[in-house]
Amino acid sequence: MISPVQESAELSDLELRLINVLQVDPRVSWSRAGEALGVDPSTVARTWKSLAASGRVWVSAYPRATPAGVPFVAFIEVGCRVGARTAVADALAERPWAATIEHATGGRDLLVSVLASGLSALSGVLSEELEAIDGIRAVRVQLATVVAVEGGGWRLRAVEPDAVRRLAEDRTEVRFHPMRLDEHDVLLVTELGRDARAGYSELAALSGLGISTVRRRVQRLIANGAVSLRCEVAQALSGWPVSAAIWCRVPPAELEAVMSGFAGMPEVRLCAALTGGTANLFVSLWVRSPGELHRLEGQLSAQARGIEVVDRMLALRHIKRMGHLLDAAGRSVGVVPVVPA
Repeated sequence: MISPVQESAELSDLELRLINVLQVDPRVSWSRAGEALGVDPSTVARTWKSLAASGRVWVSAYPRATPAGVPFVAFIEVGCRVGARTAVADALAERPWAATIEHATGGRDLLVSVLASGLSALSGVLSEELEAIDGIRAVRVQLATVVAVEGGGWRLRAVEPDAVRRLAEDRTEVRFHPMRLDEHDVLLVTELGRDARAGYSELAALSGLGISTVRRRVQRLIANGAVSLRCEVAQALSGWPVSAAIWCRVPPAELEAVMSGFAGMPEVRLCAALTGGTANLFVSLWVRSPGELHRLEGQLSAQARGIEVVDRMLALRHIKRMGHLLDAAGRSVGVVPVVPA
């Protein structure tokens, strides 16, 4: 096994490998997961139940389509009045459009990843929603124009490549076919946001639709990329306990190549082209130590001429990650399903 994952007193080898299997296919059956891991399905189900109950691991689901089309992704840097950061973060965490919230260093108190159904909806978030939250003193927003890497593609690398390849071949192929969600789709995506491994019979009972209809709709949503699923692990247990981000200015002619280069780096959780500020590239990273950020910057500079890192950030903690509310140890303690503004 070629796993770079550091030994953890809180995650066994089987647990690490199971998490990796669910990262490849978040709705994999326990029988198929057992085959990949070489253990019986009941052991797999019992192991997952323990992991999920402790909040150490969870499966997220969030929309990549809306009734209006593909949602916009924005990164909002929030400055808070002294003493107000916690209250502001708590208020933002209740908003379904605030997908991820980080307590950040640098020229912002909070970094908020937002999904919005359109530019006017994003304007409403800025001019109405944020203005209604007491304690916010400054806001700066940048819009993602291209998202080249998402957190759902990040892997622990605890399972042999051949097993990963077989799992990937078995899962539903995602074609990213544009689609608009109707009211039934929206309901199913929202319920998957609460429990991304909910069974078809459970989803049928919640939605009032027939089981075969729910199965067909959910499979279509996944196959078309209208809903994104990912298996997450409490970051402190992942082997990459430090979350960081950099904002870069890249010559436009080099931007696509730079993003492609980032896509192959195991530390990269998110890579997006930006508009609306001095930087045109945002990269979110998980690293083993703060000092690794300097090494990665040097690696990047060697790969592309003319690239300039214009800002850096360390996340002191995640308050919310793709709808899941996290405690100080980074464990899931609740969920607010992501719904674009």
